[in-house]
This record gives sequence, C-alpha cells and structure tokens, in this order.
Amino acid sequence: MKRRRFLSLLLSLLLLTGVLVPAGGGALAAGGEISVYVDGEKLAFDQPPIAQNGRVLVPFRAIFEKLGAVVEWYPEQQGVAAQKGDTLIVMQLGKNVLAKSVNGGEGVMYELDVAPIALNGRTLVPVRAVSESFNCDVQWDGANNRVVITTGRQTAAVDENRVYFNPGHKTNDYTSGIFDGNTLYFNFVNRAMIYVYDGSSVRSFNAGDHPRDIIARAGMVYYYGHNNGGVYAMDTATGERTLLLTASDLGDDVEELKVYRNYLLASDGDDHIYAVNLDTGAGRMLYDADVLVNSTIFTAAGGKIYLSSYCYQSESNSWRVDLLEADPATGSIRTLETGVGTQLFCAGDGSGIYYYTGSSDNKTYCFYDAATGARRTVSQSAYDQAKEGYYQTNDVCWTEDWSFGSNTSSGVYRQARDMDLRETLYSGKGCHYLTNSSTQVAFIQSENGFTSGAVGDGWGDTSVYIMDINGNNVQEVLNNGASASGGSGTGDSSSSVVGSEPCAVCGGSGMVTCPYCHGSTYGPSITIMGIETPQKCTYCGGTGQRLCSGCGGSGVKN
Repeated sequence: MKRRRFLSLLLSLLLLTGVLVPAGGGALAAGGEISVYVDGEKLAFDQPPIAQNGRVLVPFRAIFEKLGAVVEWYPEQQGVAAQKGDTLIVMQLGKNVLAKSVNGGEGVMYELDVAPIALNGRTLVPVRAVSESFNCDVQWDGANNRVVITTGRQTAAVDENRVYFNPGHKTNDYTSGIFDGNTLYFNFVNRAMIYVYDGSSVRSFNAGDHPRDIIARAGMVYYYGHNNGGVYAMDTATGERTLLLTASDLGDDVEELKVYRNYLLASDGDDHIYAVNLDTGAGRMLYDADVLVNSTIFTAAGGKIYLSSYCYQSESNSWRVDLLEADPATGSIRTLETGVGTQLFCAGDGSGIYYYTGSSDNKTYCFYDAATGARRTVSQSAYDQAKEGYYQTNDVCWTEDWSFGSNTSSGVYRQARDMDLRETLYSGKGCHYLTNSSTQVAFIQSENGFTSGAVGDGWGDTSVYIMDINGNNVQEVLNNGASASGGSGTGDSSSSVVGSEPCAVCGGSGMVTCPYCHGSTYGPSITIMGIETPQKCTYCGGTGQRLCSGCGGSGVKN
C-alpha cells in the first residue's frame, strides 16, 4: 500500500509537469545498429534501440529488469514505474520528466532531454537517464556504436597506485582465477577459454590459446598464451581479443605479467622486461641484460618501474644485485644503487619502494621516494609493516586478518596472519585453492585428483566453487562433468547452485579431437633443404584439440 501511495503521488505530479512530445516521432538511427551492454553482457531486444536527439532509447522492461528493478505499466496514465531496493522512479509517455523517490521520501523531478515514446507496440525510455537513476555508470562507445552500463557489482575502481598481478599463478598450473570487485574471472583445465562469473551466471569467451597468469581490471582481462606465448587483452563486454605482445617481442616465453597505470609489463623471469602502452598499443623493451641468473624482480611506483639486476664482478668472481629505475614512457633506465638485496616491493600507497642492502645477517632497510628521489633508512619493524601493507594492497590472496590455501587431502583453509591459527572452510578431497577477494574465496575440486597429460584427462568430475571468507554459502559455479565433486562447507550452507548440464557433444570437457589431424597434433610435412620436416597442425595449433562447436568450449549444454 505504501508503494502504491507513492506511485500515485508521482504519477499525479507527472500529469502536471513536463512538455508533451508526440509519441514515436523523430526516431533516428545512429549510423547502424545500437547495442547495449550491462556488466559485460549484451542485451537482446525485440524492438532495437534507437537514437533520438543525441540520446539512446530502449524498451523499458528489458533494461529495467536487467538492472534488477521490478517494473509495472500503468495503462490509464500511460506511465511506467520501476523499483530497485529503496529507489522508485516513474515516467510517462511524452513527458520530458523523470520522478524519483528514495526510501519513500518526497518525489524529486528531473528534466529529460528526450521523453519516453511508443514505437511498434513498445515503450522506449532514455537508457542513460534510467540507468543513472539507479546509480549505474553509463558510457557511450562511439567507435562500436554501443552503450556500456556498469551496475557497480562487476568491477572495482582502477587504483593507479596499485600494481595489478595474479599472485597465485606460480603455484597453480591447473587453472587460475582472480576477482575484480565481486566478479570472478578464471580459466579452466587447459581450455582456450576465459570464464566470467558475476554472481548469478557464467559467461565464456574464446581466449585464442590456453590462458595463463590472468589479470582482471575494470572489465578487461590480460593473460598470456601457453602455446604461442602471445600476450592478450580481452574486453569482457564484447569478447573482443587484442594481441598486445608476441613471444618474439619479448625474446623468450612470458613468465609473469603485471599491469600498472596504462602499461602492461611482461617478464620472462630472467633478463627481459617489456612494456606495452595500453592506450596506444606501442611497446618497448625496458630491460635486456642477458644475465640468465635467478629471477628478475620488478615492481612499480610513481609512474616508474623498479627492478633488480644481476651484475657479474670479474675481480671477485661473484654476482652483485643492483637496483634500477626504468621509465616506461621513454625507455630510459638508470642504476639507483648497487649491492642491494633480492627483496623489492612498493609502498601500499604507491609513493615509493622498499628494499634492503647488506648481507642476510646484517641488513640495512631502505625506502626510496619515487617523487623526490630521496633515499632514507627505516627500521626493520617499519619495513615489515610496509611489507604487510603491500600484501594487503597488491596481493589479493591476503586480507587484513587471513591468508588462504588448500590441502588436496582435506580441503580449503584460512590461516590467521597474526597467530598460529588455521581454520578449515571447506572439507573434501582433491581441493585446490584458486584465489580470493576481501569477501569471497574461489577453489576447484576433483576427487579423482588432478592429472597432467592430454587436455581433459582426469578432469571429468572437477567443479569450480565459490564461498565467503568464513566458509558460508558454498556455491558451485561450473561443473566439468556429469556429477559434482563431493565435499561440504564448514559454515552456513546455501542452496544456490549455478552448475549446468554438461554438453552432450564433448561430454563436458569443452574440447573435441581435431578433425584435421585426428589428435596427432601434426599437419602435412614440408621439405627444408631436402629434409622432410613435420609441422604442427595449423587447424588446432598443434594441440590435437578444438573447441567444441556444441557448447563453444564452455563444457555446459547451451
């Protein structure tokens, strides 16, 4: 009754307000079909969106329901009402006014550039106005003739001081995952796919190769291909994939990726670091030492890249580690200090970097200010505290109180950071921790164990799960087989499950045997200098597998 009273009030106000515009008049196309994306998903309309007076109008029910609002049509007043949470908005055909009430408060009137119209039996409303009324971000992508709406549940805001990377990629070859806001991005079991789980459904995209080292930021996913070594960027609003870097650009296989401000940084783990400007696509080598000693450690702060470099000292027949600063904008590089330690990390606020000098039993701890170039010594306690802040800010596998992990024989656990306390969050065999955010944990489980070898071997009953950091509300996100893995959460349970029926064509693996090479991985041989040389199959890229046409590689029935 309370809601209807406010609706009646708002509709009465609208009848007395606004300028009448003839319904259906002045509809103009905007240089081709207009598409609308909400949190990366393209909406389907029975009446296509139109452009009118520089604004895009869409069928009201499709957009409101996708934004999570409850919709009602009032034929007598020719009005539409939509409520999401405590926000209620009302519009009428031909009226250049939107009425909005929050938490049952007094209705506020907002002038619209374009009034709702009737067209082909549908009521169309201005998409920007209604989306922003529910506190969504709306962007117009003119190059692709599309409206991109973000509800706020998909991605976290970009922090220009943060170095984005996947902290779990070194320990998990089976699959990797990462959260951005409340959305989980993951790849699975050597499939050439990227999966996106937004809390209600899973979408899959062709990755062009088996992805590794996934980084998610603001709806974009960055990764390198396991087979061809290329580095890619994928827009999960459209599935559009861009090749940013080839293996020959770096000179070796990629071992680690990081994203900082508008740069993607790729390392081979030894002696090469390459930077790609994400705005222009231009790339340059930042570091090319050819020392082949241990691993190159690098981080970023103040718009610069900082790295450790091994330098051979012939007079002492030993190696020395130097601290270098590289500018990704110009490619210039300089030595800041010699004889530093092998530990290097940035401050949590991105203002500079921490490192140490001296031997393992006689360390001097230092901070370098990226803005001023000043260097100062700090206490070990200050250094350790800054290191904890770094992990909280940059390493998403840590929260303020916990780190997370798994044991294949017992399940998923969390470890208290300031005391000797470990708690089991999910009990079950064959668990492998993937990643976590400040509120959620993702993991996979296969009771038969994880086996290497051909794609799909031993993975028929593997499932991807998500739960909160207390072990509550365990949900199955993706089921890679006919039956779910066993196990139980130790917190409160939830009946919400997202698993789907496996694809009948591939049996849930997402892949089928290449019809050209029949799984041999080889195509026709060629003769080089009189020697017959076998070649990889160009149809499957030498994997012997192709994406299943029945499910597009998702492994689930369409």
